[in-house]
Amino acid sequence: MKTKYHLPLEDQMFFFQTIEKIINTPDFKKLKQYRHHGNITTYSHVIKVAYMSYCYAIKHQYRIQKKELLRAALLHDLYFYDWHDKHNGVHLHGLFHPKTAVKNAQQLYHITAREKRHMIHHMFPLTLLPPTTKEGWIICIFDKIAALSDYKAIKLKKKAKKRLKK
Repeated sequence: MKTKYHLPLEDQMFFFQTIEKIINTPDFKKLKQYRHHGNITTYSHVIKVAYMSYCYAIKHQYRIQKKELLRAALLHDLYFYDWHDKHNGVHLHGLFHPKTAVKNAQQLYHITAREKRHMIHHMFPLTLLPPTTKEGWIICIFDKIAALSDYKAIKLKKKAKKRLKK
């Protein structure tokens, strides 16, 4: 994963110690089964969002709750279905998955009320209500940046395949 930011060792340690408590659980590992954007899994996507969000917050010295930011970023897409499958009974995924993710995170990881607030509006402006916390805004923005990065990678792979065929 490329990033413009270099984290000091202390911040790197905090990042990995915080996320390992979640990413090593069996429930979180299930996210490896679900395609999120193109070939990118939901597992990879949320880790990317967490890392980019954290690096940005550290670089700009935001006064935030770092642990809450990381936990909420990791859990913001905690749903266990393929949203691309039109036959799975899930409709309007973009509008409703934040509530599903919050519900799952509450049950599996006992998130705080603030972590819920960080997660619930991450699909703004698709959902009409904007984030209400700094951490929520950071997650919202880097969720979009990560998604664009994922789709750009897909486009580049397709171009490369076309060139190889010539």
